[in-house]
Amino acid sequence: MGKTRWSVGLTLTAVSALAVAGCGAPATVRSESTSPPPTAACPSAGTEPMPDGNCAFYDGDAAMAANETYRQRRSLSPEVKMLLEGYIEPARAALTSLGTQANPAKVSQALESVGLNKSEIQTDDIGSGVRFGAAAPSGGCVHGYVSLEGEVGIALGGSIMDGGCLEMIGH
Repeated sequence: MGKTRWSVGLTLTAVSALAVAGCGAPATVRSESTSPPPTAACPSAGTEPMPDGNCAFYDGDAAMAANETYRQRRSLSPEVKMLLEGYIEPARAALTSLGTQANPAKVSQALESVGLNKSEIQTDDIGSGVRFGAAAPSGGCVHGYVSLEGEVGIALGGSIMDGGCLEMIGH
C-alpha cells in the first residue's frame, strides 16, 4: 500500500511540474520580419490609405461586397425557369385582387391559391407593403412585393445563398 501511495504522489508531482513548465515564457520563433504583425486596419484619408507602421491595408468596398453575397440568388436551369413562369401571371392576378387590403396572411393565402405550398411561403410586412418569397414545388422561387396601394411587383429566381426565397432587409 505504501508503494502505491508513493507512485501516485510521484505521478501527481510530475504532472504538476509539466503543467507549470507549460506556463513559462513561449519559445521564440524566428521570423524574417522585424516588425510586429498588424493590429488594425490602416486608416484612410479619402481614397488613399494613410500608412501606419502597425496596420494592414484592406479594400473596404470589396469586403462589403463579399459581406452581401448571402443575398445573391442561385441560378435556375432552363427547365425550372420554364415551370416557374407558369406561376407569374396567376400569382400577379391573385395578389392584385387584394388591392389595398394586402397583409401577410392575405398575401400568403393568395400565393397558396395558385399552387404554392403554404409552408414554403415567407412574408415580411415592412410598413409600406408586404414582401414575399415562395418556393415552388418544381424548385426555384416566386418573390416580390405588394404595396399598400395594391401595386404588385413579382419575379422569379433561385433561392438565396442564405436559404429560402425571401432575403431579410438589413440582415
